[in-house]
Amino acid sequence: MIGNIIVIYNMIRNLDSTLLILFLLFHRLQHLSSQDVGTNSSQPICPTSFSCSNLGPVSFPFYASGNSACGLCEVDCNQLVPKIRLTQDYPSYDLVRVMPGSTSSPFVFVRDNYFSNQITNKSCDSLTYRFPPNSSSLSYNISPTLSVLRCVKTLGLVDSYFRAVGEYYVFDKCDDYNYYYTYSNGYISSNTNLPLSCSVVVLPGNSPYTLPKETDFNDLFQLLTSELNLVVQVSDRCQECHRRGGQCSNKNQEFWCKYSTRNTKKENPRNTVIKSALASLAIGTAIILILLVLCYRFKIFSKRDAENYSNLEAIIKTHESLAPKRYSYSHVKKMTDSFKVKVGEGGYGSVYRGKLQNGNDVAVKVLNELKGNGEDLVNELASISKTCHVNIVSLVGFCFERRHKALIYEYMPNGSLEKYIYNPSTTTGSQLEWKKLYDIAVGIGRGLEYLHRGCNTRILHFDIKPHNILLDKDLCPKISDFGLAKLCPETRSVVSMSGMRGTPGYIAPEVFSRNFGVVSHKSDVYSYGMMVLEMVRGRRNVVVEDDDTSNMYFFDSVYKQVVSNKNLVLSGVLDVQDKEVAKKMILVGLWCTQSDPSSRPSISKVLDMLEGDLKSIQIPPKPFMYSTSRSPDSRH
Repeated sequence: MIGNIIVIYNMIRNLDSTLLILFLLFHRLQHLSSQDVGTNSSQPICPTSFSCSNLGPVSFPFYASGNSACGLCEVDCNQLVPKIRLTQDYPSYDLVRVMPGSTSSPFVFVRDNYFSNQITNKSCDSLTYRFPPNSSSLSYNISPTLSVLRCVKTLGLVDSYFRAVGEYYVFDKCDDYNYYYTYSNGYISSNTNLPLSCSVVVLPGNSPYTLPKETDFNDLFQLLTSELNLVVQVSDRCQECHRRGGQCSNKNQEFWCKYSTRNTKKENPRNTVIKSALASLAIGTAIILILLVLCYRFKIFSKRDAENYSNLEAIIKTHESLAPKRYSYSHVKKMTDSFKVKVGEGGYGSVYRGKLQNGNDVAVKVLNELKGNGEDLVNELASISKTCHVNIVSLVGFCFERRHKALIYEYMPNGSLEKYIYNPSTTTGSQLEWKKLYDIAVGIGRGLEYLHRGCNTRILHFDIKPHNILLDKDLCPKISDFGLAKLCPETRSVVSMSGMRGTPGYIAPEVFSRNFGVVSHKSDVYSYGMMVLEMVRGRRNVVVEDDDTSNMYFFDSVYKQVVSNKNLVLSGVLDVQDKEVAKKMILVGLWCTQSDPSSRPSISKVLDMLEGDLKSIQIPPKPFMYSTSRSPDSRH
């Protein structure tokens, strides 16, 4: 009896607080509604979404034909197969599927019939594909893509060049150009030192995971596809403009939010009636909401879990066509032999060794629980599915069932870089050589450069550290764990973040305090620099001379010796080249860990320094974070 009284008392107390909040909310709603009544607007009434054939609801930034004021991309639903036109001067695509998701980055699946005919006819005109141009309101990310080097035929000179570079396929069936490409690296930088007769061309290409086994890689047309995954990225300014009821447009090549003109009329009796109706509606709605809140308190919490699962399932389906194969939990259990061999463990869960049906070894990361709304899993799928590079770990599959979530990667037999630089039991004889450490640092840098510059959408990792660098059988480094990654268009150099991302010790100062600057790709450069310095520090045969090591940080001591041009003392028998490599890695690490993001080099510049002459690397300023004073407000 007493328990029932307490429950009723808590209900009344919660009812009072809820009633007050809802009363204030709807009082504000009534006030805003009364301002809009008696206002004449030429702004068209745009629906939240519209139906189109069997595609389901379609919403902003798309609009139905004849209603151009309500969006940016026209959808013609009057055709047998709906058509989508991204810009007015660009041809239409077949609109095959619209995935549910955010209005800021909707995802659609389209088909380019004209390009399909060119591929079928093996027309060389298809090798000059024109992607839709970005604007101040929209940017487009089309995947998958294939980078191809187009070179003028020059009596075999270019052929001999590429034979010296490495393994490339060559397509020479066109009259004026030869085309070179590879599926091993996936990314070809336009900054590579290529012959003057060559240029980089990006074409819509099939993902290597979807190609049939009988594919002839020497036939470039077999690698191309007319079925495109298209992510339409709406700019922040356009989203805000749309939210306020404006129309996104361009004026003098710059973004312009166009609002309609409103003319206020005098109050009339009809407006008074409408106001009263709105007030009654607000009060009635408040009462209904209060009843719903009370009912909700007595429902079991499993319903909330089911809703979260459904929402996460919808988000995953948004990226599923970009992601690798989806496995059931029973398949995951079978491939790991009931999770027999554990090869790693962390805060996210455990990693088990497994084997696919084709005999390839894999690493299965079983997630204990999802943070937030499953952001880690979604980030991993959305980020790594866009990548294909020798220094990025390959995600070959995933599992998502209510209580079972797993990510399936290619197996890295040598584990993480962490165990090679932090293992206290490692002897000098079994440590990595300086040349191998240098090669690993360069490989990680190339992978990071690919994430920052090689994708249509820039990927910021935000968790570069030795634990997330895996080594294959040849000790080739591969960047892994994209759970904290963030996607941003190449046109944006600054990203907005809520909360801190990363691992303490590797987080750039601007990530946890905006006093240091803005968060950007330079934040990954900082983490990379800390990791390089840790690679140097972790070796047991590095001796740093200092008179008072108990009061001085390792990096501060290293910086003193570099500035004074004092040779680092290296125990053991090491040649001059090893000492040069160690000093080069230290200088690069000090440059990367500058407190001011604008003082840090880009990752491309970092690679230039690592691969260039030691004498050309200038002594960097002393990083603020290594000084004895740590307050960001004390910077000059």
